[in-house]
Amino acid sequence: MACRDREDGVSEVVSTILMVAMAVILAAIAGSMVFGMELPEEPKTVVVTATRSGDVITFMNHGGMNMDRVAEIKCWIGGVGQGNDNFTIDARAGATETYTSKEVVRVVVVGRFVDSESWIVLDKTL
Repeated sequence: MACRDREDGVSEVVSTILMVAMAVILAAIAGSMVFGMELPEEPKTVVVTATRSGDVITFMNHGGMNMDRVAEIKCWIGGVGQGNDNFTIDARAGATETYTSKEVVRVVVVGRFVDSESWIVLDKTL
């Protein structure tokens, strides 16, 4: 009996396995796009600064690309939380507020937008 060449079916099996794998990968990508992967939201741009001169801390709203979507800008003295002083700045460019403190304090400015999202605009120690 003569020796036969038994390699003629190998490439067909390998190509079939590769095609099935590609179909599964493409189906997974299409499924993830259709069933829930959302594009990331672009960050909201609002600029508020806090500067200290002696005992007086001055907060100034400089505006930004998304000022038309701002519902409220709240400044927290000592960090965000119950029991810490807080007040609001007018949601228009050029608005200022002052706060007096003899000690070094952490100030956090939070912008609340019309879509009920809140973003930390400023967090620094003065």
